[in-house]
Amino acid sequence: MHLKVIGKVVNGVTESPHDWADVRSRIVIRPSYIDGLYRLSRFRHVWIIFGFHRQRDTVLRVHPRRDPRMPLFGVFATQSPTRPNKIGLTLVELLRIRRNVLTVKGLDAFDGSPVYDIKPSEDEIDF
Repeated sequence: MHLKVIGKVVNGVTESPHDWADVRSRIVIRPSYIDGLYRLSRFRHVWIIFGFHRQRDTVLRVHPRRDPRMPLFGVFATQSPTRPNKIGLTLVELLRIRRNVLTVKGLDAFDGSPVYDIKPSEDEIDF
């Protein structure tokens, strides 16, 4: 499978913050995909599909939130980025869209992460 990068994350985050929910990010969409943003602003939340571009290892059992006091879980039972396929999926609050830049809140992606797709949360459309 070959994924096309439609944009990238810009947020200055290079280390895991205390709480990803508070992080505001800009998603800069490549100019050739701007038409795909038409009417996306009618949604309050969108799914962002992105790549874990800094993650190299795959670990199948992890301590949630990298906390050794927590019991081990299988990676598919966690939000850990140490997955066989380095693909992330996060539901974020869509704050605004200006031309080819989306501003979102709650995206758990580091600065420079490739964005592969955006999908609306269909239950929250604002007509």
